[in-house]
Amino acid sequence: MRFNENRPLAWAVLAVCVLGSVFGLGGNSLAREHDRVEDYFYDGAESSATTRSSMDAYLDRAAECAQVMASEVQLHLGADNANAQKMLDTLPDFGDDDGLDARYAAYQTLQGLSDQLYNEMYAANLSDSERVNFKHAYDDFWGCDKYVRIDPYRSMASEFNDSLDGFPASLAAGLWGVDELNSFGT
Repeated sequence: MRFNENRPLAWAVLAVCVLGSVFGLGGNSLAREHDRVEDYFYDGAESSATTRSSMDAYLDRAAECAQVMASEVQLHLGADNANAQKMLDTLPDFGDDDGLDARYAAYQTLQGLSDQLYNEMYAANLSDSERVNFKHAYDDFWGCDKYVRIDPYRSMASEFNDSLDGFPASLAAGLWGVDELNSFGT
């Protein structure tokens, strides 16, 4: 039997081939792109460099600075300082195992708390020498923020998320379990 003799069968085979290629190959392509962008978050452009230049590295450094800021506030303003304790309590949510959404939420919390701690440290009657470690950590924290804001990962994640809009990408992404990436505020 030839396909031109049985047009409904020919159309069915064509539909299966088109749908299979769109959803099968397209979904796999989306999954690979998701993994590539997520790897860029952790490794940056140059994974063999001695200095890590990635969103992950910038966030790790920001967490170290937050730890120092909270410790300095507790040292000079008292261990019972609520904002310093909240900052320390937020740090475990900042780990790699918590996912990008949790890290972004924790990062936003740390940003607000760092400014509150800054105001508290400078409202207190402390000498410049007592504030120096806090000030360095505060400046480093916001220096990391500068790098977070300009890191190419943010635009890559945003472009990937845009590629999931519409048909058939949204359907293929759902079938393959591909989720949007957190673009850290873009």
